[in-house]
Amino acid sequence: MKFTCRNILTVLFLINSISIINKAFSQTIDSSRFKLFLVGDAGDGDTTGSTLLDLKMKLLKNPNSAVVFLGDNCYKNSWLLPVQLGGFDGSKATKRRILSQLEILRDYKGFVYFIPGNHDWWNNINFKKGKKRLKQEQVFIEDTLRSFTSIQNREEGTFLPSDADPGPISRSLDGGKTRIIFIDTYRLIIEEDRKNRDSILLNSFYNKLSAELKEASNSHEKIIVVTHHPIHSKGKHSQKLSCWAKLSKHFEDSNINYPAYKRMATHIDSLLKEQHHPDIYYISGHEHSLEYISVDSIHYIVSGAGSKIDKVNLKSITTDNEYIQFNQQGYFEIDFYKQKEVVLMHHRKDNTLEMQINCLSGCR
Repeated sequence: MKFTCRNILTVLFLINSISIINKAFSQTIDSSRFKLFLVGDAGDGDTTGSTLLDLKMKLLKNPNSAVVFLGDNCYKNSWLLPVQLGGFDGSKATKRRILSQLEILRDYKGFVYFIPGNHDWWNNINFKKGKKRLKQEQVFIEDTLRSFTSIQNREEGTFLPSDADPGPISRSLDGGKTRIIFIDTYRLIIEEDRKNRDSILLNSFYNKLSAELKEASNSHEKIIVVTHHPIHSKGKHSQKLSCWAKLSKHFEDSNINYPAYKRMATHIDSLLKEQHHPDIYYISGHEHSLEYISVDSIHYIVSGAGSKIDKVNLKSITTDNEYIQFNQQGYFEIDFYKQKEVVLMHHRKDNTLEMQINCLSGCR
């Protein structure tokens, strides 16, 4: 083939066009205005694990973002049994487990939030005992994060809801376009489980939650509800209670079929559905798996595989509105664009493989 000046100019024009298209495409796929990272049950490591290290790289590359740790921020083995019933107690061992998460936040320039889970309450149905343990953890986390000067909200509270209050408490992010509502679901389970329930506290909570949801909906904000306990899930905590589990409330009240848990979850779910909002995200941990389930325009995300996994012998029935990864560590990411959100699942089967990313909703 004989090359002429005209041929060469044509080739150069095509190469330049492809370069422009590729550049525009790369900008388009990374033009989200805000990112939200969600990781739960990350308190099982004495050192920072590979999943959290991967999350660290994402956070440092995306300062216009927020990260929420979804409870069970520290596990502690029982003295008598080979099970983890406890949480943070101020010991060197439990401090290491909290620091394994906090260390990834050095030099991060976004927003950081931790919420409580049942282990952070030491699985205590006794409110006074559980509150004491929870407060210890809250103080340690907030004092440490206050020293990380790059974090935007270090002086505004990084442990929500605080002081053993059930919430709801909200924060507006993304220039007021997104409202995150924080709930301590285990505090609600404690109250729902009492013979003489504090109806004033419970009614106040549900009325406040309803008002928060209505206000956000009327303002056309994106609604993100972050909690520890799922409403819909398919892990071990959603299976039928075994006889041995019924012997202790430490195990019973972690199950979605436990009456106090079920009352709490049903009530919150009904308030979410009342809004008829085009998109509400209910985010939780608790199950040591990665689950995405969409029902009636509500996105139920379970991101409880930050440091540990449960070997679940279940067949995942994947439909158009359901995507579940058992037995794999990972976390979720929500990217907010002008017209929609994109839900990404980051997961790794083992440390010898690279982190995989699946787009589950709002995909281009």
